Amino acid sequence: MTSFASLVGLFLLLSTVHLSVQNKGSTPHIKEIVVGRCYDYQYKKFGLNATTWKNCSKIWEALYGAFAYKNPCNLTFADYKPYFDEVGMADIYNKSLFWSGTYKAVHSYSEFDIRFTTLEDTMAGWIVNELAFCGNGNLSRNTTDGIDYDSCPKWNESCDYTTPFWGQASKIFAENARGIVRVMVNGSRGNHTPAYKRDSFFGKYELPSFHVEKITELVIIVIHTINGMEYERCGKSSIKLLQEDAKDRGISVSCRDDPDDVRHILCADHPLSRECIFLDEAGYRNRTVVRYKCRNPRGLAVSGKASWLLITASVIAAAFTVVNFK
Repeated sequence: MTSFASLVGLFLLLSTVHLSVQNKGSTPHIKEIVVGRCYDYQYKKFGLNATTWKNCSKIWEALYGAFAYKNPCNLTFADYKPYFDEVGMADIYNKSLFWSGTYKAVHSYSEFDIRFTTLEDTMAGWIVNELAFCGNGNLSRNTTDGIDYDSCPKWNESCDYTTPFWGQASKIFAENARGIVRVMVNGSRGNHTPAYKRDSFFGKYELPSFHVEKITELVIIVIHTINGMEYERCGKSSIKLLQEDAKDRGISVSCRDDPDDVRHILCADHPLSRECIFLDEAGYRNRTVVRYKCRNPRGLAVSGKASWLLITASVIAAAFTVVNFK
């Protein structure tokens, strides 16, 4: 299928890793941002019900204590465990949405937990999503806060300083998935970057962490870009490997290429674009009868040719009334 694309292509640009992976230093004012997001998230979720609110100062201290004044290349899952313990994560039933190579598209699809729930829609992920944070063991405890605002390590295999946080977050998110779970992958990435890799976050931390007895089905959603190659589809190449890996774990699997519900959501803001040509195919445009709405005396909506007949009848009736009252 070669429809549904450049629009989706825009959503697939930021693909393989979280936006927190930068070569620059830690995000300025990170403390204020984290604490503010913590309050904002809870307000959106719980309103003013204070009995359910978590302590945002403690959450910041748990995050800060994990990396400040430390060599970022030496961090482990254990460093961030206090943060995840403080934030917590509830079980998610039939709404868990995982992703690989589809960052923008998947979050448009989830719409902040309204339709589905991504890791970044949970409190643990949302608070720090798109933020960079690293410490430096050489910084002075007397004159600095231990956060390196100038430079965080460039990612490489010997210094993967983001995985102790996001790898652990991914694992916990998968452990709390229940019922139907979904994963959105990019089938247009090319032979050198397959849609599914066993060493990706999904392959390494999420798929192996599912409680199989609590998962009823894994739905694989494959997205393609228009005017580009469709390197992979359901049942082909690495997606076939994903299907096999899930089945080997005892999980029931289904796969869908460019499902309509994803296309409709992405086309909502661009109904006249080429990517949304399926609206023409469905007959929603180029009607043979142009519709004009008017209302008859009883308030019934009438359109098309019927409206002209009603207007004509109304004019004749009015003229007859005027004549009779003279």
